[in-house]
Amino acid sequence: MTMNLRTRVNTVLSLAVLLGVLALPSVAFAISKSEVITLAKLGIGEDEIIQAIDKDRTIFNLNINEILELKNAGVPEKVIRHMLATPQMYGAVQAPAVPVVAAPMPGVQQAVVEKTPKEIRAEAERAKAEALRLKQEQERAMDAQKQAYAKGQLKTGMDLAEKGEYVEAIRLFQNFIQKNNYGPTTDEYYNARYGMALALVKAGLYESAASMLLEIVLQGPDKTFFQAAFHNLVEMRKRVAYSPPDLEQLTQFFVGNFSRGFQDKYNYFLGEFFYEGSNYSMALKYFGEVSTDSQLHAKARYLTGLVQVANQMYKSAVQSFQEAVESQNRNKSEARVADMAYLALARIAYETGNYDGAILYYRKIPKNSPRLPDAFYEMGWTYFMKGDYSRAVGTFHALHSPFFDHYFYPELWILESTIYMNMCQYDRARLTLEMFKRHVSTKAIPLDQFIRNMRTQAEYYMAFVRIGNGQGGAYNLPMELMYPVMANADIYRLYKTIAQVEKELKALTGVRGKLGSWGEETISMLENQKISRINEIGIKIQMAFRNIQKDLRDYQVKVTEIELDLNQVEMEKIEQSTKELLAEQQLTDAVNGLVRMKEGGRGEADLIKFVGSDPIFRLFKDKHFNALRKAQIPARVVEAIEDVVAGEENVGGSTTIVGSDSLEWPFEGDYWEDEIWGYRSFVKEECK
Repeated sequence: MTMNLRTRVNTVLSLAVLLGVLALPSVAFAISKSEVITLAKLGIGEDEIIQAIDKDRTIFNLNINEILELKNAGVPEKVIRHMLATPQMYGAVQAPAVPVVAAPMPGVQQAVVEKTPKEIRAEAERAKAEALRLKQEQERAMDAQKQAYAKGQLKTGMDLAEKGEYVEAIRLFQNFIQKNNYGPTTDEYYNARYGMALALVKAGLYESAASMLLEIVLQGPDKTFFQAAFHNLVEMRKRVAYSPPDLEQLTQFFVGNFSRGFQDKYNYFLGEFFYEGSNYSMALKYFGEVSTDSQLHAKARYLTGLVQVANQMYKSAVQSFQEAVESQNRNKSEARVADMAYLALARIAYETGNYDGAILYYRKIPKNSPRLPDAFYEMGWTYFMKGDYSRAVGTFHALHSPFFDHYFYPELWILESTIYMNMCQYDRARLTLEMFKRHVSTKAIPLDQFIRNMRTQAEYYMAFVRIGNGQGGAYNLPMELMYPVMANADIYRLYKTIAQVEKELKALTGVRGKLGSWGEETISMLENQKISRINEIGIKIQMAFRNIQKDLRDYQVKVTEIELDLNQVEMEKIEQSTKELLAEQQLTDAVNGLVRMKEGGRGEADLIKFVGSDPIFRLFKDKHFNALRKAQIPARVVEAIEDVVAGEENVGGSTTIVGSDSLEWPFEGDYWEDEIWGYRSFVKEECK
């Protein structure tokens, strides 16, 4: 009966006798070796196990195999020593655990007291309650043990992560999750995943950390590592192109309980995300939430201005750009934001025909601005539109200097030629067209060949990298044609992202054996990401080269048009020269005719009548009058000719500026840049 009851209690209550034997009336039990092993595996402290042994006064007669079994099962050494001492402490042999019943006194009839059903039920309820209490204590002890273990393991992992020892940290966190079977909804899983992400960020493996950082952030702002993960996500996006649609879920969170600085960063982050996705209404909403004293306020106002320009809200855009400049000066934030705002203001001024205003904004940009060359060129065009050819040509001259060696403006020579045509400096116009053919036209042939040889997007990317590294001799592509491609912001971001992915692939492949399934999955993800990014950048590089190819063809057409204009001017000059020769011969004949008439005895009246009948006398010059006086032609005849010439001069005439509308030069791109001052042309206009 005793063993049956014990078996039933152990089965139903899951060894509820952890800290003591389940006490039933008049019955005692001895703790067994197997129960000691069970208690040790459950993490019960050694003193508590010893207390249970002492309570039952259990005697253990252990042989060498049993001792080894206890050690292998993780029973503490102190408990094993105590078990070996029980024969000396409690006697040589332990009697079987049987019910102890008091013997009746001699001569006295023992009274048998039977328990009522109510008492029996009460005792059963007490036993059940005691068993439940012990079970709850067991569960609390196990929870405390797990929490203590979790804190210890997490702290160790976080320390490794902070040091950038990502391999050891990831292995520890992965083992921690798997060994304890923590699910995705547990705090332990959340903490471990952040630890893994942090380890990767500290090691500079941003692409590998991206999905985990987003996972942590999307757990919501009430979680422990929400802010830290968000900050790391922001820093990661500065280094790699990362804009998954899931970022839109951040709009669901309320961050008003965080610091003002964090709120500004959060709102700007979302505004920039929506701006990149062309969701302008949402972008404006979040940019508008950035406080005026934030370091991000200037950038928010600048991007707001670009949205307004895209929607032709020019008056609002001017205000936004001006606020961006004021904010940058006030908050001492990134200077480049003010530079770009000034450029945007200059462009708006140009579009409205306010050339002086455009030049004013250009001059506010410092000379060390990274956007200098384009802005310098744009300002030169503004001078041309204003009619200030001296400064326009001087500005273009500066763009030919070594300072701008790493920039390519193929149309620059054409624009200069147009200016010279407007000044009737036709020889200079031809010279600049020759410079175009020498420095630009010759590059079209290798570019066409290069594009024909490229078959895939990957080949475009490989060529781009090799030429950029000075190893592209086989492609025979002039380096100048690479400059516009390398200056493309989207291409640059993708190039950085691919370089980052390759770096991480190299790092993880070298330790893939230590990172288990996570390492294999991450390496596979990075390999797919690399292929995808190479295809993406290859398309953009191909488009950039094809745009250059198209521009060169268009420029060649414009050169041909200017050459036709110059040829027409040349034909007109030849025609004019021929007319002048014929006129000179006629003038000579007119002088000789008057001389012969005088020598033939004709009077003044006949001579004056002859002058009035031939229009050639309108073209008489001083040398012709001198010839008449030398031949002693009557003064009244000479005066008659002078009257004819004077009447012709009063008629007047007009001149035409050649080529003023032969070319149209639209602005391209969102940003213009600074200028170098001081160059000015002193070429004079020769139009008559």
